[in-house]
Order: sequence, then C-alpha cells, then structure tokens
Amino acid sequence: MRENRVELACEATSTIGEGPLWSVGERRLYWLDLGNARIWRLDPASGRNEPVNAKLEGYVGGMVERAGGGFVVVDHRGAHHLDPKSGALTRLGTLAPARDTVFNDAKCDRSGNLWTGTKHTGETDGIGSLYRLRRDLSSDTIDTGLVCANGPAFSPDGRLAYFTDSPSFAVYRYAIDTRSGEVGPREIFARTAEDEGEPDGMTVDAEGCLWVALWGGWRIRRYTPDGKVERDVMLPVPQPTAPAFGGKDMTTMFVTSARRGLEGAALAAAPLSGSVFAVQTGARGLVESRFAG
Repeated sequence: MRENRVELACEATSTIGEGPLWSVGERRLYWLDLGNARIWRLDPASGRNEPVNAKLEGYVGGMVERAGGGFVVVDHRGAHHLDPKSGALTRLGTLAPARDTVFNDAKCDRSGNLWTGTKHTGETDGIGSLYRLRRDLSSDTIDTGLVCANGPAFSPDGRLAYFTDSPSFAVYRYAIDTRSGEVGPREIFARTAEDEGEPDGMTVDAEGCLWVALWGGWRIRRYTPDGKVERDVMLPVPQPTAPAFGGKDMTTMFVTSARRGLEGAALAAAPLSGSVFAVQTGARGLVESRFAG
C-alpha cells in the first residue's frame, strides 16, 4: 500500500466546493463554490486564490475548458460559453434542465463531447437525467431517473464512462462505442456501504483506476478497473466532493470539499471543511479533455 500525503492547498469556507479543474497551460486549479455561485482560480505554488470574472446568475454546477478558448459552464438554465476576460456567458445549444432540476457536474469524454447530469433541487425525487452535449451542439439523453447526478469520468481509451446517482450509493458504468458514439445501458461498477459515504465527484488515473470522493465518508476511494477497492485515502473533512489530478507531471490530486450542514461540534471536528486539499498518492492523472464544440 502506497503512502498518501494530504496537505492543505487552499483554506476556504465554501458551502459546496466542487468541480476542480486543472489548466495545464496556466498551471492553475479552477474550482467552484456551488452554494455561493463563484468560480475560483488557485495558484498552488503561491497559495493565491482569486475569484474569476463570471456573470453568473445565482448558481454554477460545473465547468470544463473549451478547445477554442475560454470555458463551458453549466447551471440552472443550460450550457454556456464563458469568456474569462469579459465574464460574459453565451448560451450553447438548446440543452436545458427539466423543471425543478439543475445541472450538476460536467466533464468531457475523450472525443470532446460534454457530459453533464441534473439533480432534483430538493435532492429527493428521481427526476434528473444524464445528458451529452455533442461537438455540433446537439444533445441527447443518456439516462434518466436520477436524484442527484454526480461525477462523470472516462477511461483512458474513452470506451467507458463512469457516473453516479449519489443517493443510490452506487457507481455506474456505461460502454461507449467510440466510432458511432452509441452508449450502452447502465451497469453497476461498484457499491459503497452507507457508513462509507455517498459517491460524489470522480476522476480516472493513467492506470485506468477510478478515484471517487465519498461524501460523508471522510475519504477518497480508488477502484481498480475491475471494480475492486484498491485503497482509501482519509481526509480531515467529512464531505469531500471531487478529485482532479494536476500539478507537475499530473501527480498531485486536488480534492474539493463542502461544509454544508456542518455546525457546532461537527464543524469543530472538521474546521477545514470547504477547503481544497492536495494529495500525493503515487498515481499520475490524465489531462481532462476540452469541449470540442
């Protein structure tokens, strides 16, 4: 078992820190505070954490880089191009959430298509869906019946997509035909026990292993490609939300966290909740694909 070293990358009090995204060109980590509708840009070398100019409208659910420059963000309305200079948002395609749902989490597959899911605003009803925004800005529905969609991630060869409906305590897997784009049916990849936490954000490393944040479980879990637990990395916060590799040689795993619902003794036991952590695991990550549309 490799030794895992956990360090504080950025002390913060985000309600729901989410969506860590490493920009190779900038050598900076972008991350989101969903509860306060903010996008942050962190320089791990100096520790400087600054807000990104973005004209958000009360919520942000996910963000990816765009191949042509700028970013794509998803929110309670749809998908938008974000111009980081002006902060302006421009609608992309016709992708829109159903009533009483918002977009939550976003990643691009190895072909440059954007995958994003929706969650019920009350996180109780299974009315959310998993969508794909294609490079030509058309969209299709991959799956339905979700309460709280979380964590798209893709195998190194692009033939598998991983996803979760967090309250189900299950991580799903979908086969992708990389030529036709056809997506196979939902399969169970792994399950977690309730006392281990709900699966949340996730990422895949260069060995094809899946790293999953377990909300309520104080840990990040690494699964081998066949779904076996390889290790748990324990954190000083109960609500880790998402991991992302970055840094020099893509060997630092950044982990966001949340402090939503924590108060009194629970918050006193985990005062760094809402912060961003840097974890050295010995694994190397992959550069996330940019949206090709």
